[in-house]
Amino acid sequence: MADPQLPTRLFADREEPSDDRVNMYFKLNTIKVVLKALQPKELDIIRPCFGKLLDVYSKPVFSGKLAHFLLTRQLDVVKRHEIWVVFAGKPVRFSLREFGLVTGLNCGPLPALDRTLVKCPPGVTPYWFTLFGGEESFTGEMLLAKLRRAKSLTSELRIKYACLLLVDGFLCRRSFHMKIPKEHVEMIRDLDVFLKYPWGRYSFDMTMQCIKSRSLNQLAQATVAIQGFIHALVLVLVEAVPAVRSSVGEITDPESGDEDVFPVISLKLDKVWDLDKETKVEVDVLCIIPAPEDVVGLEDCSWADEVRDPGVELILQKIEEGAKFNRGMFLGGYRGAYVHVEPPPSEVKKGKRKVRSQSGRVSSKSKKLKVRSGRSRYTPSDQNSAAFLASVKSEIEAGMKEARGDLFAHVAVELKSMELRLEQSFKQSICSAVADALQAKNVVQKIIEEVGVDIPDPYQQPPPNGSANPGRSSVTQQKKPAGDTNLDASSEEVDGSTSRDEDSSSSQTNEELSTAVAESGEVSAGGNDPVEAVEFASSAKFKKLVDLLTPTIELDFGDGLVLNASELRAVATSIPPDNPKVMDVCVSVLRESLFKSVDPTTDPRADMLPCKFNGSLALMYSKFKRCRRKDTFEFDADLLSSVTARFTSHGRKWLESIDFLYSPFNIDKNRWIAVMVDLPSHSLSVFDSTADVRRGSRLRPELEFICDMFPYLVRKLGANELMTSYPLHPLAFVRHTTVAQATARANTGMLSILFMEAHALGGFEELDRVNESGVRERAEQLALELYEHCCGDIEEE
Repeated sequence: MADPQLPTRLFADREEPSDDRVNMYFKLNTIKVVLKALQPKELDIIRPCFGKLLDVYSKPVFSGKLAHFLLTRQLDVVKRHEIWVVFAGKPVRFSLREFGLVTGLNCGPLPALDRTLVKCPPGVTPYWFTLFGGEESFTGEMLLAKLRRAKSLTSELRIKYACLLLVDGFLCRRSFHMKIPKEHVEMIRDLDVFLKYPWGRYSFDMTMQCIKSRSLNQLAQATVAIQGFIHALVLVLVEAVPAVRSSVGEITDPESGDEDVFPVISLKLDKVWDLDKETKVEVDVLCIIPAPEDVVGLEDCSWADEVRDPGVELILQKIEEGAKFNRGMFLGGYRGAYVHVEPPPSEVKKGKRKVRSQSGRVSSKSKKLKVRSGRSRYTPSDQNSAAFLASVKSEIEAGMKEARGDLFAHVAVELKSMELRLEQSFKQSICSAVADALQAKNVVQKIIEEVGVDIPDPYQQPPPNGSANPGRSSVTQQKKPAGDTNLDASSEEVDGSTSRDEDSSSSQTNEELSTAVAESGEVSAGGNDPVEAVEFASSAKFKKLVDLLTPTIELDFGDGLVLNASELRAVATSIPPDNPKVMDVCVSVLRESLFKSVDPTTDPRADMLPCKFNGSLALMYSKFKRCRRKDTFEFDADLLSSVTARFTSHGRKWLESIDFLYSPFNIDKNRWIAVMVDLPSHSLSVFDSTADVRRGSRLRPELEFICDMFPYLVRKLGANELMTSYPLHPLAFVRHTTVAQATARANTGMLSILFMEAHALGGFEELDRVNESGVRERAEQLALELYEHCCGDIEEE
C-alpha cells in the first residue's frame, strides 16, 4: 500500500529513461597502472589511505548504463548530502557513510589546513618545480605516462606521483584534461599530511554536488556527465543486493584480452535488470549496508549544513521497525518519455571533415553584418585584452550559474520544509480539536450522569417534542412540586426524611464529583475549584498538609524556584504543563533524594536535569545550526556552570559515574513526556504516556535540537577523558510506546516522573510495572516531600 508521506520518485515506476549511460572522467585502468608501477614496500606506504581503493579494480567494473539506471531511480529527497535509489521496490541509501564503506577512504570532517601546507611561503622554492620541473601545467594523463616508465623514477617520486594520480586523476576528476591543482602538489611535500587528509569526504562532496545539480532533463538525455567518483554508487548496489554478485560475467582484461595479474570482472546487466523487475520472488536488499567492526575513518559522517527531511526520517523509522518495502509504496514521478530533451547536434560531412551544425547557428547575413560593424576586428595589441575579457566573462557566467543553482536548491528546500510544516500544523490542529472535544464530551456526560443536575449536555441534540431530559436523576424527579398544599403530617415526616436522604445523597454525590474532576484533570492549578483537594485526599498526613498551606505561605527551593500554597496543593492532582516551574521543583527534590547520597552497591549511575536545561539548549539551537564549525560553538555560560557545579558538589561526572540523564519535556504546553539520554549507547529515548497523540516521526523534530547539540555539549564540558573524546554525531532517536498510557492529560506529568524514577532504580523491568493506578498516591507523597523539604517533617497525630 502506498504511503503518501514517503518520498516520491523522480521518474515514475517503469517509466524511467532507458538506453542511456553516465559519462565519467576517471578510468579504472588508473589503479592497474599504480599497482604495476609501485614496489610492494611502496604500496605498503599508501595502503593505510588508499588500500581498499586499490582493491576496487578486482571488483565489478564501472558500468555507465548501471550508474544511469540507478540515478533515474532516485527518490525526491531534500537532503543535501545523500540520495536514495529504489531497486526491486526497496530503497537503498547512498551517503558519505556508504561511500566510505565501499572505498575505505577517510571520510572525517575536513580540517582547517595551515596556509603554509597548501601555499608555498615566500623565499621557498615551490614544490611544483621539484616534481614537474619547468612544466606550467600537469594533467592526470601526463602522470599516467610518467608511471608507465616507473623504472626511471626514484621511489619518492613514484609514491607521490601515484598519490596525486589517485586523488586528482581518479577520485576527484572534473574533466578529461583536468590539471593537477598546485595546492595538492604543495601539500604532498609532507606525504604524511597528504595521506591523512580526508580525501573520501572531499571526493564524495564533489560527486554528490554534481548528482544533485543534474536536472530531470539532463538525466533523460542520451548521456549525462558526473564528476567525482560515481563508481561508488555501483559498488554500494553490489553490497546492498547480494544477488547482483551472481550476475558477474567472465574475468577479462579490456586492454590485453589475455590473462593478466590484475583481471577485470564484468557485470551481466540483463540479469541486473531482471532482478529489479522480479515480482514473483522477493529480492533481498539491504536498505543500509552494514559496517564491519574494525572500520575506521567513519566516526563522524555528519554535515554542518544538512537539512531535515521527514520523508527520509519515515524511511529510517520503517527500516528500524522491520517493515517490508514494495514497489507500490513509492509514488509520483515524471514519465521519462515526456521529459523534454535537447537533441544532439547533427553532423554534416564536407569532404573528409565532419562539421557539427548547431541549432542556434548564426546565418551568413548576420556574420557579414558583424564583420562590417568592425566589432570583431582586433589589432595584435588588443589580443591580450580580448583574451582577458573573455576569461573574465567566462568566470562571471560560471559564478552566476553556480549561484543560480545554490539559490534554486535553497528555495526548493525551504518550500518543501514550509509545505511539510503547514501539513503537520494542519493535521495537528484537527487532531487536537477532535481529541479535546471528545474528552470534554466524556467529562461532561460523566458528571451529568453522576451528579444528576438539570443541565443539558452541550454535545447532545435536544430531545424532540420538548420531552424530559433523560440525564436527570431520580433525586431530582422526586422533589416536592412548588405550591402543593394538600399534604398531611405524615407526608411532612416523609418530606423530612426525604430531605435528610437528599442531603446525604448530595454529600455522597459531591464526593463522587470531586473524584471525577480529579481523574479528569480539570482541577485548576490555582486551587480555586469548588472542590478542594482535602475533599478527596487519601491520607491523613496529606489532609494535615492541606490545613498547613495558608494562602500567604511561599516555599523557597533555591535557584529561584518558589511555590505558593495553591501551586503546591495542585501537585496532588496535576503538574500543569503550562507552568514548568512546578515540574522543576519536583525534579529538584527528586534528584536530591535519589542521587545525593548514593550507595556504591546500588548506584543507579543516573541523574536528572530540569526543564530549563532543555529550554536553554532550545534557545541556542538556531545559532548552533548556523555555526559552520560546531566544535567551536560557545554554549551558554550559566548552563555550563550549573552542570559543572553539580559535578563538584556531588563528585559524580558524566560517563565516569553517570550513564543516564533524565529530564521532563513539555509538548505543545498540554502534556509531559520523559526524555532519557543514554550516554554510552549514544541515544535519546522517549517515554511517552500519550503515544496515540503524535507519531514518532512527528515527535522526533521536537527533540532534534537535543540529538544534535548534546554530543558537542558533552565535549565542551570535558570533565574527564571519556567526555573529551565523546563522538560528535547526533544521538539516535528511540521512542518507547509500550509504557503505561494516560487516560487524562493531567496525569502525564506524574507519569513522566514515575517513568524517570522507575528506570533509574530498576531499568526497563521496573519501568514496565508503572501504571496509572498509583499516580494519585505517589502525587500526594511527592507533595508531602516538597513541603517537608522546605519546612521539615509533618508529625502525624
